[in-house]
This record gives sequence, C-alpha cells and structure tokens, in this order.
Amino acid sequence: MNKSRRKVLGNLAGLSMLYPLTACGKGNLFMKKEVFMDVVVFNYTSRPIFEVLLNHKLDGGGPAYGGGNAIVVGVPIPLGPQTLTWRLGGPRGMAHNGETVTVKNSLTLTREQIPSDAVYLAIHIYPDSTAELTFAHYLPSPTPRGEKILNEAEKNGF
Repeated sequence: MNKSRRKVLGNLAGLSMLYPLTACGKGNLFMKKEVFMDVVVFNYTSRPIFEVLLNHKLDGGGPAYGGGNAIVVGVPIPLGPQTLTWRLGGPRGMAHNGETVTVKNSLTLTREQIPSDAVYLAIHIYPDSTAELTFAHYLPSPTPRGEKILNEAEKNGF
C-alpha cells in the first residue's frame, strides 16, 4: 500500500470515529449550545420586581403582578444549568426594596425539553422564590400553580 493511500484510509478511519458523536443529535459536537427565544416573565409574587436576569442577561423591565407583560425578543439562552435573579420593588420605604433574590430551585434547560414549535420561553416567578420555565408557540399563559395564586389574590381583593 502506498503512503498516500494509507493516509487517506487513516483519515477516513479517524472521521468514522466522530460519527457516534454526531449521530441522532445526541452529544453532537457541532450542535448549537444555545437557543434563541422570545422571553415572557410572569410574576406571581405580591410585589413588583425588576431587573429579571436569566444567566446575568435579559432585564425586560419586570412585571408588576400576574405578569405576562414583560417580553424580550430574540434572547440567546445557553442550554444547561440556568441562573435566575430579580430585584424587589415596591413603594418607597417598603422592606427589602432593591434587594436581589436568587431562585431557590435549580433550573436546567435541555434541547429535549423544548417543543419543536416553541417560540416563547416563559419564566414563572413564585412567592416562595422558586421559578419554573415553560414553552409556548403563541404567547404563554400562567401555569396551573400561577393560576391558583392569581385566583386566590383576586378572591382576597388584590
């Protein structure tokens, strides 16, 4: 076997070892490590929030209560573990105004979680400082947990 033929066969053998890394999209070295989505923030806490940051970015201004009104378009979101923080607002003199809250539960985003027709990522922030990420093709709606909180607040005249 001549040198050039050996080199070609060696290169083909090397490339064939990469095939398992690209098959079926799992573990693909060439797959994008982020997604671009429009983001909507739902605030189910009893006070206004602002500077909502997903992975130290985003800041859509923050919704007052009930949410769904803070929309940021075309946000690059890395796949994997997510960090989420927000700052507390409210009337002048209210306790903890301006303090930063970090989500208590862990949030991870994987490609398998995202429906193929999803356009929106909804961030749902709850009173116990936990959050949930959901996806929608059209403008997202409150989660069942969020609906329950909103209905209770409405019943109590909030």
